[in-house]
Amino acid sequence: MKMTKYKLSELVEVTRGASLSGQFYAEEGKLVRLTLGNFNINGGGFKENTSKTDLYFTGTVRDEFILNEGDIITPLTEQSLGLLGTTARIPESGKYIQSQDVALVRCKKGLLDPNFCYYLISSSIVRQQLSAAAQQTKIRHTSPEKIKDCTVWVPDFDVQKNIGRILTDIDNKIAINRRINDNLPMLDRSSRGARVRRAA
Repeated sequence: MKMTKYKLSELVEVTRGASLSGQFYAEEGKLVRLTLGNFNINGGGFKENTSKTDLYFTGTVRDEFILNEGDIITPLTEQSLGLLGTTARIPESGKYIQSQDVALVRCKKGLLDPNFCYYLISSSIVRQQLSAAAQQTKIRHTSPEKIKDCTVWVPDFDVQKNIGRILTDIDNKIAINRRINDNLPMLDRSSRGARVRRAA
């Protein structure tokens, strides 16, 4: 399989989110501000942040920072070791605000398949480069420029689409299995209760 060397800047646009004033944080509202807690560090992907209660934002936000379903995001701050390079997809349009600790990654049409991009950004080769270039403070940071400066090797566009589709299908099946497993104890309790009622 032919692989071509690129800088990510040739394949994607990477932008930083909005700086959101804390005075507009709220416990309810229509728009949710994205935080580092929305990244699943164990296995990647999007998760709802359950660690905070003031996740809603009631101030004015430019439309460009309100994300759409399927948009790819990656953290710019590493509060937990290994967070840099994690990727997530936005699950719903018009609900989530891109905050300044979160980068939006958009593929250049015809050059990089979005599904392939999702896995490329979280690959070990990109993670290693981000880690090496991160600012060495107690909490490490990266930037859109450092993400775009990463070197990658990618196959032709049609091959990317095939690989991206296969990996996405696998992740979707894993997610379904996890949801089934999460519900098994509840199903077990219900069936035990039904058996007790029948016995009585």
